[in-house]
Amino acid sequence: MDDPILFDRRAEAGQVTVDTTRTSLNGFGIFAIIVFAIVSLIVIHPIRIRIPAPIAKLIRSTSRKLWLALAGPPDVDQQEQDAVEAELDTRNPDDAHSKSMYITIDHVSAPVIGVLVLLATTTIGGEQVKQGIVGEDGIEPYDVLALFISLAYIAISLDATGLLRYLAFLICLKAGRQGREAKGKTLYLLLYFFFWSAGVLVGNDPVILSGTAFLVYFTRVAGISPPDAWIWAEFVAANISSAVLVSSNPTNLVIATGFDVDFITYTAYMVLPAFASAVGGLGAMLIYFRNKESGGGREKEGEEEGKSTIRKFVESVPVIGSRMQGRSSSGQIRQRSTAPVDNGEAVPDTATSPTAAGGTTPNSETPSTIPIHKSSKGKRTHPLIYIPETIIRPDVDPRAALVDKTGAIFGSIVMAATLATLVGTSVIGGVKVFEIAVPGAVLCFVRDGVADWLRWRKLRLEKRKESREEVTREATVVGNGSEAIEMEAVAVSTSAAATSDRNGAAAAAGSDIKRTDSSATAIPAASPRSRNALRRLIAFHSHLTTVFPTVSIVLSRLPFPLLPFAFSMFILVQALAHVGFINILSRGLGTVCSSGYIPTAFFISFLGIVLCNIGGTNIGATILLTKSVRSPYFTERISHLSQRDQQLIEKVAQYSIAFGSNVGALGGTFAASLAGLLWLGGLKQGGIRVGAGQFLKWCAVVVLPSTAIGIAVIVAEVRYFHVSA
Repeated sequence: MDDPILFDRRAEAGQVTVDTTRTSLNGFGIFAIIVFAIVSLIVIHPIRIRIPAPIAKLIRSTSRKLWLALAGPPDVDQQEQDAVEAELDTRNPDDAHSKSMYITIDHVSAPVIGVLVLLATTTIGGEQVKQGIVGEDGIEPYDVLALFISLAYIAISLDATGLLRYLAFLICLKAGRQGREAKGKTLYLLLYFFFWSAGVLVGNDPVILSGTAFLVYFTRVAGISPPDAWIWAEFVAANISSAVLVSSNPTNLVIATGFDVDFITYTAYMVLPAFASAVGGLGAMLIYFRNKESGGGREKEGEEEGKSTIRKFVESVPVIGSRMQGRSSSGQIRQRSTAPVDNGEAVPDTATSPTAAGGTTPNSETPSTIPIHKSSKGKRTHPLIYIPETIIRPDVDPRAALVDKTGAIFGSIVMAATLATLVGTSVIGGVKVFEIAVPGAVLCFVRDGVADWLRWRKLRLEKRKESREEVTREATVVGNGSEAIEMEAVAVSTSAAATSDRNGAAAAAGSDIKRTDSSATAIPAASPRSRNALRRLIAFHSHLTTVFPTVSIVLSRLPFPLLPFAFSMFILVQALAHVGFINILSRGLGTVCSSGYIPTAFFISFLGIVLCNIGGTNIGATILLTKSVRSPYFTERISHLSQRDQQLIEKVAQYSIAFGSNVGALGGTFAASLAGLLWLGGLKQGGIRVGAGQFLKWCAVVVLPSTAIGIAVIVAEVRYFHVSA
């Protein structure tokens, strides 16, 4: 029997905002569950729908006409380009008009479509949409996501200065003492705990964005093939470490606000489980990625042969580090790009694929870049080296990676001050978390914009100065003789004619030096202003990107697609609560958890990991479990226990949800977390491919020991220690 007195007491406290009397599903409830399940499956495996060729042709033609109607006739340069494209289309009509078009429904669009379907069928109404955005029951989605986006801007801006790559290179160089090569396992351990520490401070997403690009470059230059152990260590460390601070992962914010836990108490309970779990995962990886030598008495010879192969591979790669130190590569670094730096040359006998930096990287069909040859008897003829005994030191100056020292110092101060203020105000209470984080992000935004404008202005002045010096040299040559005068007249005439063609201005061959100076000092991106407002807007956007490159890069890397996805998942979970599914789930969880706090810890953790991989990433799983544990039906199922046991079960449940939502990224699917999708994209950009089966196998290696050790620590903390702010 349900306890109505308990429900009334929870309702008076403002903790119950859904229909607590609904404990069975009607037709709308079943339909809502089906929609949620379909959305979750699409998030895991996006759908790509092919559009028939006639419809695709019609869409292209309509789009072209609509563009011309909005943007007007193209400019002169655009007309020439369109003429060339039209000529190519005429020669290759099949390529131009018969290309297939596809509609992709992924993790961004699927939840939105699901919400629209529920609204259209009146399964939910406007009240559920409002609760999914504004929040209820102590969980405020807009507050959580505003904090996450703000901290993401600070972290990505800090990463764009090159600080993380600078520290990583510094560790690689310092690992070898007195100029000697570093030991492979020593460097592996240092990088693992460096990524773990960085994930604690800035969160898993910035570490994945920067660390993946660094490892693609580092393993290639150091001759580490296959790079499996290194790229997987980064992924494991970054995701486990994100459980430590509330600000490191949006799921932590949901849990802290949902259970009304201040930031200090949360971190005090989660830092040891996260560290112990990271150590457990490291031990599993060292066993799995152990080097496999050749058999028989030729083991030592095979090892030497393997080392020789690695050295030959590295010697065939041009010294990328020296190029980073040179002036020729400063263009890539000045733009504060985190893409792997390359020299634009392909490694012999490897395919190449373009990267964001404009160069090429070795591409391989498997994670390994050096194949393992087998003899007729099936034995390896070469050892498989995951972690070499020694690592060839990268020929690079770490300071070259730190492209903006002032920005790194400023960003570090802002990040530290923001986190410290968040911790302090969480103890005091009464302050929204976004009210602390948004000002910090605004400070970094303004600083990045001012620094970009000053650099652009300095570069512009330098170009003008160079143009004036060039004009002065030309004038000096003119005064040296009539032959020089004739040559200069021809040059000036040619320059003026070219300027007339570009700008539509009449220019005489014998114009004054002032006209030559003005044309020489014009911005290269300048072009005649179009009369169409849309084209002027596009040109203005291009100009802003040129003037403010850092701001543009950071904004482009912000996880804005997370916003519609997260809000829609909040609404979908609210729909499940509205139809009574949360109450049913709460009763089931309460029944299992009534066995004690130890079964509660392991059951909820593993359930959280499973839901992260089948329930719409870790955000959907966290919201679902948080609402279920906070439901009065959960409390009713454990009410027969003593007060102390009830408190232990509720406390271990909330920290088990937090732990499972972070370790859930290691559950077997890329879509279990946003970090998994970012990691996969970064590897593909660097020419390293990891298949779904390979990813599942790596997850199976670490998820069990990591989860078991971490949950054991949580149980011990809750049982024997008491932490309160």
